[in-house]
Amino acid sequence: MAKIGFSQLLKREWLDFTVQRTLEQLPVSTAKLSMDTFLSDKVAVGVTTRNHTRKKTITILSKIWLKPSKIHNSFRKEGLALFELMPEHTHVALHWGMTMVAYPFFGVVAEHVGRLLRLQDEVTLIQVQNRIREQWGERETVKRGIRKIMLSWVDWGLLLETNKRWIYTAPAVQSVSHTRLTSWLLESALIASNGDTAVLRHLMNYTPALFPFHLTNSYFIPNERLDTFNQGVDDVSVTFNQYHKR
Repeated sequence: MAKIGFSQLLKREWLDFTVQRTLEQLPVSTAKLSMDTFLSDKVAVGVTTRNHTRKKTITILSKIWLKPSKIHNSFRKEGLALFELMPEHTHVALHWGMTMVAYPFFGVVAEHVGRLLRLQDEVTLIQVQNRIREQWGERETVKRGIRKIMLSWVDWGLLLETNKRWIYTAPAVQSVSHTRLTSWLLESALIASNGDTAVLRHLMNYTPALFPFHLTNSYFIPNERLDTFNQGVDDVSVTFNQYHKR
């Protein structure tokens, strides 16, 4: 079972800052010092112990954009290119996809929340925790991770608080029509699900983990990591090629 990893609230502006430091191609140590300075008046203010919240926050941010797993470097590189290409309002979709890849548990929570929101207008923290604990257990790290992820979504504008504590509803979904961004998001969902192959139609229409977004373009752009092939008369499938098996 994968580690939780995601243990802190992440605000969108912190992710934006991390991406900018990454695009500057700073040494990792220099970028982390810059991030620590940036967060000094925002996280764990006045705390000096080695394992304080700010250090954990920087570790999570770094794993997403600054220094991801080596096997996801190519995927991250394309995400950074899209970050520079796409308008600002689409950047949250890039944060979503990259975080799912860096932290599969983020995708697990997204999948359960997405499934619930397809059935009802509101979702509660307890509902999500009850569903996930069946597989992940009653660990405090699981409960904390779910809370921090959902609170992060509120900050990102992808989940709305109601007037009742720990009860949320979804804002209007964000339309994604750019073909490269669509393809990249679908790839993030495939990676997060630990899959190797998927029918494109199913991936587009039946991926609850992408619940904040409506993918309006059904065309998938093959890349150095993924190939496409016809499956049956009407279906196209995507699969990781032999050179980029994860």
